[in-house]
Amino acid sequence: MAAGEPAAAGGGGGDGTGAAKPRERAAEAVFEAWRLLGSPRAPGTWPAEEDLGPVIGRLAAVERELVESGEDFSAVFVCLGLLLGARCMSRRESPSPDPGERAEALRRLRWTDRNGALADTVALQARMVLLVLLAPWALPRPDGTRTALLDALLAAADGRALTRTLRRDLTEAREVADRIAGAPVDQAPFDREFHRQSVRIKQDIERMLAAGSPPSGSDSEPPSGTETHFEVSGIEDALLPAVRGLLDLAGSYSTPRFTRVLAHLVVALRSGFDDSSFALLGLDPEVVPLLGRAAARGAADADGVRRAADLVLGALRALPPGAPERARVARLHAYLLVALDSLAPGSADFSAVERPAPEPEGDGDGGDRFAEWPVGATVEPGLVPHLDSRLRDFVAHLGLRERRMAARFDRLLAYRTGDPGYLEDAAALLGEAVRASPAGSWWALALGADLAEVLEHAAMFGGSFHDAEASLATLRGLRAALESDGSVPPDAPFALGLVLSTADLELHRAQRTGDHRALPSLREELRGRYAALPPQSGRREELAERLSRLDELSARARRVRRATGPERTGPEALEQEIARLRRSLADPEIYHDQQYDRRAELGLLLFQAALRDEKAPALLDEAVTELTRARALLAGGRGAKHRVDILTKLAEAHVVRAARGGPHRHADRRAFVQVTREALGELAADVLLQAGADHGLSAALSGALLSRRLAFTALLTRRPADAVADLEKGRALVLRTAAASRSVPELLDAAGHPQLARQWRAQVPARALADPHPAAGPPVPSALRRRALTVLGVRPGAGEGPGVRQLVGAADAAGLTAGLAATGTDALVYLVPGMPLPSDSFPGHALILRPGAAPATLPLPELKDPGGPSLERYLDAAAERSRALADPDADASRLAGREERWQEALDTLCEWAWQAVMGPLLAAVRPPAPDGPARPPRIVLVPCGRLGAVPWHAACTRGPGEHGHRYACQEAVLGYAPSGAQFLAAAGRRRIPPAAGRQVLVADPELTLPWAEVETVALRTACYPGALRYGEFLTADGTRDAAGTPEELLAVLPGGASPASVLHLSCHALAAPRPTDSALRLASPPGAGRDADRLTVAAILDGAAGRRPDAAGPLVVLSACETDLSTRHHDEALTLATALVAGGAADVVGSRWAVRDGPTSVMMAVFHHHLTTGGLAPPDALRAAQMWMLDPHREPPPTLGGLLRREAARPDLHRLHHWAAFTHQGNPAPLPAG
Repeated sequence: MAAGEPAAAGGGGGDGTGAAKPRERAAEAVFEAWRLLGSPRAPGTWPAEEDLGPVIGRLAAVERELVESGEDFSAVFVCLGLLLGARCMSRRESPSPDPGERAEALRRLRWTDRNGALADTVALQARMVLLVLLAPWALPRPDGTRTALLDALLAAADGRALTRTLRRDLTEAREVADRIAGAPVDQAPFDREFHRQSVRIKQDIERMLAAGSPPSGSDSEPPSGTETHFEVSGIEDALLPAVRGLLDLAGSYSTPRFTRVLAHLVVALRSGFDDSSFALLGLDPEVVPLLGRAAARGAADADGVRRAADLVLGALRALPPGAPERARVARLHAYLLVALDSLAPGSADFSAVERPAPEPEGDGDGGDRFAEWPVGATVEPGLVPHLDSRLRDFVAHLGLRERRMAARFDRLLAYRTGDPGYLEDAAALLGEAVRASPAGSWWALALGADLAEVLEHAAMFGGSFHDAEASLATLRGLRAALESDGSVPPDAPFALGLVLSTADLELHRAQRTGDHRALPSLREELRGRYAALPPQSGRREELAERLSRLDELSARARRVRRATGPERTGPEALEQEIARLRRSLADPEIYHDQQYDRRAELGLLLFQAALRDEKAPALLDEAVTELTRARALLAGGRGAKHRVDILTKLAEAHVVRAARGGPHRHADRRAFVQVTREALGELAADVLLQAGADHGLSAALSGALLSRRLAFTALLTRRPADAVADLEKGRALVLRTAAASRSVPELLDAAGHPQLARQWRAQVPARALADPHPAAGPPVPSALRRRALTVLGVRPGAGEGPGVRQLVGAADAAGLTAGLAATGTDALVYLVPGMPLPSDSFPGHALILRPGAAPATLPLPELKDPGGPSLERYLDAAAERSRALADPDADASRLAGREERWQEALDTLCEWAWQAVMGPLLAAVRPPAPDGPARPPRIVLVPCGRLGAVPWHAACTRGPGEHGHRYACQEAVLGYAPSGAQFLAAAGRRRIPPAAGRQVLVADPELTLPWAEVETVALRTACYPGALRYGEFLTADGTRDAAGTPEELLAVLPGGASPASVLHLSCHALAAPRPTDSALRLASPPGAGRDADRLTVAAILDGAAGRRPDAAGPLVVLSACETDLSTRHHDEALTLATALVAGGAADVVGSRWAVRDGPTSVMMAVFHHHLTTGGLAPPDALRAAQMWMLDPHREPPPTLGGLLRREAARPDLHRLHHWAAFTHQGNPAPLPAG
């Protein structure tokens, strides 16, 4: 089809005989083409593609004949260009248009444009098709709406949608439009209306080319219109009366109405335009002269604006605290300072700014905000016909422009004052504007991008991970909308900005959560964008930087992470950066936290340099000095980012300086303890700020490391009570803060803030499985939590203040020993692994607390970090076994091999556990027996680090016991707790007697655990005849009571609608790499999506939000799979079992590894027999069942019948893997005698 171009004057060289028929066929084809182009159809539509195809084919064939015969083919050439252009336009909504066909159509149409006369109707049609083909996105969609690109260039004048290619096409389109408009007037078909339309099209194209370069610095400044002149004698004479007039209006205007006026005030002061189109703004008559005086005779000078701000500040201070207009006067003062900062950067003092208190929902003034502050301006009807298209667009979206401008001012106030509440104000305005924007319009996209940026900044400046998640969700939605629209080129600055912002948040989320599922597609997209950009594009470097970070993150995920401190750079680059930061300390401050950011960054780099050069003590001294200054700024409220990291590095710097000797070593050791405690306080505040257990975990991960550092310091100096208190500060923070969050409303009420308490209760989701990003939530998700916690004394920079202690205060030795005495427990024991030191290693210890005694330490040299050969071998074998069990394609021989290796590693681990810990520990703890046989001691273990994976109750020694071994559970009643605080919470919780409430038995909904139904039926028959049956049953009599979905299980857990007294689950569970994702696998609700069958740790913790703190708790038994195991982040001790205890269960029996066979069902039946018939407390019943499994002379109890009775006769029930998986968490107390 790519024929050469015809001669400009036409003509041909045929002899007139053989070429006659091709000419006839050409004439027929051209006639058919013109008939098709002129056929009746709806305005703005093109001939159907199925009609165009045959005619295009016929024209192409006849064109080839004419070319081969040397005949004039110009008419065919032109018609073919028109039809190809028409087909391109008919396909413009297609997901895969043909760029080659568009290029061919453009070539032919451009030839016609060059060679056709202005008055030639054929050339005119070619120019019109050429015009739309150069800018197809400029035509309305079939539904009459604009494309996002046209909206961006005409309605918003936003140049971020333009690219170099678009500018080139628009420049050509303007030239074509100029030729169309140059056709003779009053010569058919060129009437005056056609001429007016042609001129308007040219003007619109010129507006598009001018997008991004407005004449003023404001969205909301009117482009032109009716002029209003204000004659005044001087700027100062005009501004102060205008401000006094605004003060008068503050008492009668609503907040939306007044904020709108203030946005125009700032624009007027900054721009100083004389001829203002205030009549177009739809402002109240009393406002127009005030703004006109403020804008008169050019911009007001800085001194005049400063005097006006001082005037308003005086008026603000004279108002009583509860005055209704106080919020509006405060905003007037703040916005005047914004104007002053624009006129004289750095001269405004923002320290006196008072952020208006958040108003109650619905605006404290009442009424409809859109009625008070409309989306479009109301224009006099007689004025509308005189407005050009630019002014019509301006007034139609004026309310959106005004909200965007006010949001920018609020963002600036947030940066200048350090108050993140202004970001909440900005987010509220932008969210309102997004909701008022037509779906898919440029306004919805651009305002949504602004909102995502505000949410991201809120997360950085004292916010929560929920803010970052909301920002990422917003960006994902915007990118989907942009892709669906299809008009904005992928290399447009706006589109690339969305990609880069999304990449930043995706990388941050993957690093925080360990969830890398989004990274492969992100890498593919970044590489594609990089390859598509020209080599000279500056955006290529930004894309390459994200790709580098992505590759580094993926590489770290494939190898063991090492705690190496700050990222290392080359020595020369490091010195240059340090020198630059030293110089920057003398620069004026641009934003509130700038000094903190500079000193913190300088201190980190100096510390990095000092670690490289041990012979440069001055570098280390300077690092300590700068980080200490950053610490002081943080305490003064002038810092928010990376607080825990900065304090941690300062503590490390003190330790390094102490280790290197010198005059400060004793002070450095003291400072290490003090600063680390502050870091733990900041960490606890961060965890409290997070909404939900999953985000809490992300914030809590360094807590255990910090607390263990403190504990080692206390142990080195022989202060075991301090070691206990320090360990408690960083353990199980997520579990503790989940409980603390439930007490916040009561604390707010007690502090005199009932409205905040009501809002807190309202924000707690009624359903734990509800959407974590509800549309009706606050504009900045963390805003309510931040305000409430600030009232309670929890804020950035407060460190280990009274607010943190009140909410998540860790247990101390005195409280723990009292709890031991109250429950009849003989010892609470922390198992602390050793720590390598620069010249040696510090051994592991058991920290032992007993009723009525001071804490004691027991050295345990074999407890190491990492855990030693036996523990490492076991963890590897357990991970391989778990992977094989989860692999549906694993063959039997592979499974058998993994199982055998794991069982051998388990046997070795349990022998090591006795030798390394339990043997010495039992000897130290066993109580004396003055009369008769000694009773078994009751011990609760708190294992630290990866020691939490060890089944300590199964520790064994070879000897006179049955089967040649003696086990720890035969010597003591052993239970577990994630922390001392969790032990105390469970110890004080009353048990619901099994018969006092409903019992619920859950069989495997997937029908893949053959023994689950056998176990459940046996328990219902022998122990709980009235129990409800959830799950799937193949052979049981009667029907099930419920399918056993996550919602149905939450309903019978503490905090649910119908809590049970006993809940026994025989279903699959998953111990996930991220503990909050560990889940029970239940029934999926009808029509639900993927993973809807999972009840996660996070959902369990969040679902207990409505539980009464003093409520009695049930027994929960998890009889299959890994329900009391954490594969990572062991010190948080976040498992399904610990989550259930933290959520209100009194006792939980869980499993350290997957168990799914007959012996497990036998042991569960024996456990429930001892619980119901034997009258034992859950920890004693579990021990009795395990001892029964070890007894070679065992007799089956009545609960065992049929298949279970046959299983009970197996000779291998004593093997570790059959019984040792099960642990007890919760209340350690025995049942009272009688």
